[in-house]
Amino acid sequence: MTQHPTGLPLKAEQTFFGDASTDRLLAMVMTLAAELHVTRDRLATLEMLLERGQPVTRGALDRFTPDPAEKDALDTARQTFSDALMFCTLGVEASLGAPDEGVGKFDKS
Repeated sequence: MTQHPTGLPLKAEQTFFGDASTDRLLAMVMTLAAELHVTRDRLATLEMLLERGQPVTRGALDRFTPDPAEKDALDTARQTFSDALMFCTLGVEASLGAPDEGVGKFDKS
């Protein structure tokens, strides 16, 4: 039996949409988003260590404990990232476009 990258056995595929390829695409996007968030969080931690003037090593990054202000900054960044990622699921226009009075400036007809 094929195993998950974690070593655990695979279970039957979950389906949420009518087309399994849509489920797989969503899973890929969410996996990439999770990896991006971890990278951004680790970079922010690295910057915080540098600002503190502490040595930057893998161990220091792994043991990092943010102070309350740093924790708030990390929490805010996490929520902002999540909000931006999930905004598209609302099914509304993401771009507000040009204001009506500005459109005429580009009309050369």
